[in-house]
Amino acid sequence: MRFVPALAAIFAAGPALAACPPPAQMQAAAAGWLAGQRLPDPVVASMADAACAYTAFRGGLEAAMGKPVGVKVGFTSKPVQDRFGVTEPATGALFAPMIVPDGGAVSLSGSRSPFYEADLIVTVADPAIMQATTREQVAAALGEVRPFIELPDLALAEGVKATGPVMASYGVTPWRGVLGQGVAVADLADPVADLAALTVDLKANGASVAQGTGDMLLGHPLDVVLWLVGQGSYVLPAGAMISLGSLSPLTEAAPGTEVSADYVIGGKPMHVATRLTD
Repeated sequence: MRFVPALAAIFAAGPALAACPPPAQMQAAAAGWLAGQRLPDPVVASMADAACAYTAFRGGLEAAMGKPVGVKVGFTSKPVQDRFGVTEPATGALFAPMIVPDGGAVSLSGSRSPFYEADLIVTVADPAIMQATTREQVAAALGEVRPFIELPDLALAEGVKATGPVMASYGVTPWRGVLGQGVAVADLADPVADLAALTVDLKANGASVAQGTGDMLLGHPLDVVLWLVGQGSYVLPAGAMISLGSLSPLTEAAPGTEVSADYVIGGKPMHVATRLTD
């Protein structure tokens, strides 16, 4: 598949006032993660500290993987917020090497604690999305809705508790994601209503393991984008991808599993599948 060209403008400067871990510490953690190591405790006390810590960690990833092609918004469903003890979303970068085309196999050999979940991607068609204040304005600035099986890697070192601030320090730990063919937002009769009513059935080896609906994402998928725009720390150029969050519980990933997800939006089906290997 063709990836979006390097999007140098996606991420603006990180928070300047948060009490960060030393940047060298987070850059070393990024280098270790890329080399297959687990992530150390960043020793952060708040989500603000975590956002600042992630700026340096992300810089280390960019040095190896290039500029981000999109944004992952995590902690957007109530079950995930409850699991990690947070009340607000967090963000991280998506890089081109993380994205696998529909039907492609994903080797788990480079992961440490991989999981899978049903997710949802929207793509930006118009940078005017940065001025959006309503769901209708967001929908008008989007290109496609695309099915997405995310495989995060909760690669924390032994003894490190997966709290919200710890996870946010590492960009909510994206690792791989399988991206299917989507539906143009312009082809939906009522994009706002259709996104809210979206359904997904996540399957492992042909058996259903979880179902989800669009309203699991901050009450409405477009509200995730509104939240992101409202943070003021991101620029979303045309072509940028936004991962909207969990539409199913995290399920432990194991080699030999065939994972698929069937979506329906506005009466239109979407499908994405992958095979997990050693």
